[in-house]
Amino acid sequence: MLKRLYIDNFRSLVNFEMNFDSINLFLGGNGTGKSTVFDFLRRIQLFVSAGFKVEGIFPFADCTRWQNLPIQHFELEIAGNGGNYKYELVIEHNQENSHIQYERLWFDNQPLLKFEIGEVQTYYDNHSAGPRYPFDWSQSILPLLLPRNDNTKLTWFKKRIERFIIVQIIPLLMTGGSEQEEIRLNYRMENFVSWYRYISQDQGKVAELMNVLKDVLDGFVSFKFEQFSEKYRVLKLRFLTEENRKNTIDYYFGELSDGQKVLIALYTLLYCTQSEDYTICIDEPENFLALPEIQPWLVQLYELCSEQKMQALLISHHPELINYLLASPIGYWFERQSNAPVRVKKISNEVAENTGLPISELIARGWLYEPA
Repeated sequence: MLKRLYIDNFRSLVNFEMNFDSINLFLGGNGTGKSTVFDFLRRIQLFVSAGFKVEGIFPFADCTRWQNLPIQHFELEIAGNGGNYKYELVIEHNQENSHIQYERLWFDNQPLLKFEIGEVQTYYDNHSAGPRYPFDWSQSILPLLLPRNDNTKLTWFKKRIERFIIVQIIPLLMTGGSEQEEIRLNYRMENFVSWYRYISQDQGKVAELMNVLKDVLDGFVSFKFEQFSEKYRVLKLRFLTEENRKNTIDYYFGELSDGQKVLIALYTLLYCTQSEDYTICIDEPENFLALPEIQPWLVQLYELCSEQKMQALLISHHPELINYLLASPIGYWFERQSNAPVRVKKISNEVAENTGLPISELIARGWLYEPA
């Protein structure tokens, strides 16, 4: 589970630190840095697991504008594999290029990796020193380290970073077909069908998802793929007809409404990733949905997170999400003045109890920290 992050000199995030629970709700006005946290996590994931160069992932243009500092400092802490991981990355920008000043990985305060000034020092699972060699300091060394019997702690961290799913669902962009399986979801979920092809290999989870969707989508029966060519497949959904509930009719995924696509995506995220130590980050999951549609999903999400089957980070402006989730102290209020760093306050239910108004109403009136 993601436990903590620290970000310094990335857009509006300066000396910024957050600690996390199993379920977390980000609240605040537009431009206060909520989505920037998600963007940072997405970039770290690409940097650590996909081999992107520093200049492509953390360009100098993303340094904080009202400062003139060439150094960016990032930290990530994750609990799992029987201990606690701490990842550190410092990037230095100059007129010629951008490069890693140092990259370090620790497990229970013992070293697993030190990459400093172009030289790598790796460590075995027992934390004794391994090989030391020069490396290109314009990219992370982690994507190129192959799994071995003596570096299982390090490779576990790499795989855990891959289990961050960071999305803002845009149903209009979700294509109905796929040429191949894809392990990683795109940020806008354009490749949902390709990702579903990958996860559908687990028939047990797919069966559970089908049963849940039968309660969510009226008349839903099952998914099926129709093969158009050697590689290209189209996702179809089978529904019972209204006139005779024994007959069925098939619809292409692309023919569904925006709300239906979002519901399918949201429930797939829950039931096809649970119990595998995923961190699900969703920007405004309530978009395109009516209140009776989002509320049951929210209940299921809360139960799975409470049972430690997954971790969720949500950004929302929806009163139902705000009032339901803030029954527990899991809310974070983001605020920022013009050309000033983001600051975060943990939301307490004491504010609502003192006023007799729900948290969503206090936010709407601007009374969250200035109760009337």
